[in-house]
Amino acid sequence: MKIKYYIQVVLISALVIAGSCDREPIAPPEPVIEYTTIQQLRDMYGSGKTQVDTGVYIQGIITLTPELGNVPDFIAYLQDSTAGICLAVTGTNSFSMNSEVRINCRGIGFTLYNGLLQFGDVDMNPLANQVEVISLTGVNPVPVSVTLAEILQGEHQAEYVEIQGVQFKAPGTFSGTRIITDCVSEADVYTRSAASFAGETMPSGNGTLKGVVSYFNKLQILLREPSELDMEGDLCGVPSTIYLSENFNTLTTNYTDVSALPGWKTYPQAGSKTWFSYKTSSIGPFVETTAYGSGQASVISWMIAPQIDLSVATAPYMTFESAVGYDNGATLELFVSTDYSGSATPWTSTWTKHDFNRPPVTPSYYSDFVSSGKIDLSAYNGSIISVAWVYTGGVPSKTSTWELDNVVIAEE
Repeated sequence: MKIKYYIQVVLISALVIAGSCDREPIAPPEPVIEYTTIQQLRDMYGSGKTQVDTGVYIQGIITLTPELGNVPDFIAYLQDSTAGICLAVTGTNSFSMNSEVRINCRGIGFTLYNGLLQFGDVDMNPLANQVEVISLTGVNPVPVSVTLAEILQGEHQAEYVEIQGVQFKAPGTFSGTRIITDCVSEADVYTRSAASFAGETMPSGNGTLKGVVSYFNKLQILLREPSELDMEGDLCGVPSTIYLSENFNTLTTNYTDVSALPGWKTYPQAGSKTWFSYKTSSIGPFVETTAYGSGQASVISWMIAPQIDLSVATAPYMTFESAVGYDNGATLELFVSTDYSGSATPWTSTWTKHDFNRPPVTPSYYSDFVSSGKIDLSAYNGSIISVAWVYTGGVPSKTSTWELDNVVIAEE
């Protein structure tokens, strides 16, 4: 019996060994990686989340890094097909522009810094296993095609964009805040003085600008590198005929009456205030008027430009820039007349009021100068016209200061 039992055990063991030799080893299952899009990540913040508490990943292309010095050392921008976001990192920022990366979002928080949504701190330490480089060379990201008006609505923050039909408003180097325009809207392009291309001369034509939409108290575009700008076309907004162009720069002494300029007039309809020159350490000269310090309950002050002959005009327009300081309700209005004779009582003539873009209300300081936009004057074709700005205020309740600069009357 013992021998029979022993034989059975040996046979069973042999069968088990034979069966085991015929089977391949089974690999453990791959870990499941949950992805979220960058737009969904931004939506988390929009829904009230301040930190990601689940093990989800985002993956995308790094669009901007400190490599050329145009963002601080701890900043990078990441973009996928849905949106972009600004990353704040800890440790050595080894992100490379145009590389593809994957980031484990667990434990990373959101911060709204001067209007810019930042996602961080992203730990760059390899031991943290938070950042994985998928491809170091990556694929050049495709910029999102937008207009200036669209980015000014705040819909493309942190995205790499392409804007066509734009030009720099004034010549110079890239360093600092520069303005681009499509001759309708305007936006800031900001370049840090530490950027390797800060001292290079900006292109002087119209064309395509590429950059990353950022925010620091107001919208600003950050350039990746100047080679991405293709701006050699004809400028927009260049008039075929200029009837009047006045920047008031010859009024170099403060408080010079604007009537010192040939053809310009200023008269007080109420009170005694007129329009006069002014400049600060950083801007001007420009012209301004105010009821402040006048001691007069009613101040109405007219400023009238030289007469303009539109007898052969076809598409005339006017632009100017205005600013307001310590705004408490004093108004500035724009009028056009075809029967003003040049008298010292312009209010007795017939004037038509025209609207214009106004600077923001600024109760505690001075606003920036804001373009009026193009004011269509084609209704006056064939006429000789006068243009007037009328300030209305008074002490003590309406003492705002209104300022005016860069008046142009021209033909399209």
